[in-house]
Amino acid sequence: MDRAIRSWISPIIFGITLLTLTAACNGGITNGGGYGNNRNWAGSYLRIRLTPEQHPLLGEYSSRNSGIIQAHVEWAQQAGIDFFAVPWRGPGSWGHATLKDHVLEESSFDDMSWCILYETPTILAGDPDVDSFSLSLAARDSLLSHLLWFEDHFFSRSNYLHINGTPVVFLRQSRKIMGDARTALNALRFSYADSTGGEDIYLVGDEIIWGSVAQPDRSRIGAMDAITGIDLALLGAHDGYPAGTGYLEDLSQLWQQYETVISELAEPIPLIPSVMPGYNDRVGSGIVRPIISREWTSTLSPVGGTYAQAWQIANARVSDPAIVLLNSFNDWQRDTQIEIVADNNDVAGTVLPVTYTGGIRYFPYLNRYVEATMLNKGTGIMLGAIYEVWYDDQPPD
Repeated sequence: MDRAIRSWISPIIFGITLLTLTAACNGGITNGGGYGNNRNWAGSYLRIRLTPEQHPLLGEYSSRNSGIIQAHVEWAQQAGIDFFAVPWRGPGSWGHATLKDHVLEESSFDDMSWCILYETPTILAGDPDVDSFSLSLAARDSLLSHLLWFEDHFFSRSNYLHINGTPVVFLRQSRKIMGDARTALNALRFSYADSTGGEDIYLVGDEIIWGSVAQPDRSRIGAMDAITGIDLALLGAHDGYPAGTGYLEDLSQLWQQYETVISELAEPIPLIPSVMPGYNDRVGSGIVRPIISREWTSTLSPVGGTYAQAWQIANARVSDPAIVLLNSFNDWQRDTQIEIVADNNDVAGTVLPVTYTGGIRYFPYLNRYVEATMLNKGTGIMLGAIYEVWYDDQPPD
């Protein structure tokens, strides 16, 4: 419901019982492996295809390993990361069981705040790459059932992220919801409140995108509590070293465009800027798409200049609450990770194979980005990072 009318609750119900809602998260859909669903290494990430290879320091790990979880929490704390946004791809997914039965059961994870990054088109439309979909009654029922399951099993945990006492959920690619999304989302809130005795939920819409599709939907945005832009890549004009592509200038203008939109709402909402060290999903997607280089120029100095400048833009754009979202801690399939890569003694970096690198130089950066994150994070910033769960070459049980 709109923030102005959340003080009263209308008993709108979607015609499904709480028993049915709970059952939906005990069975339901099963999302298969592969790009965009579960995360199996399977050689589907850039660094393992480079010549010479650049391996994650922890190897191709399983996120069900307690030692891996502990290392990730320690590195996140060293980087100044305050919470993880964990992608959730449905109740039948391998990642759901990993989060519920392993990550959250690891005691070291108690020291890390976290929240759900709801993979909206994957779950509600069955396709992460769908152009658009409607929040139909059936889709709202599914989303409501998941939120109520989170209420019972996740939101009450002491380290689940709350803002102003309200649990936070990021809706990835909410910008793809077409039709009267505002009415649908307000009805969703009413029904959630009716089922929980008046509770609300802090929805962060993933609304910001490039190019011709960057048409801010003021109505849908107005139904959110905050907005961000997660996957700001794939624009052909930004392919290459940012010093010559205008990527960072365009990024700054993009944030400003949406700042204007939200400032004109009856009740303005916060903007959560995102930061990426770079982007390359050619191996993971199997498509020759634009690359955003981690290096500012083609010089041999591996300083990660793109990351530092992206941070300057983000720090200047934070709202209240002052939150920045890092894309990502360990999304190796898109090569946005800051997780530590092992040293392979290739001090000059590599541009091979060119099919995957596009002739852009890649360095084994070691812990450079963990350190740079803490150095660049602005004062008073609450930093979140997308945190993927992975499984190794053993089939998931």
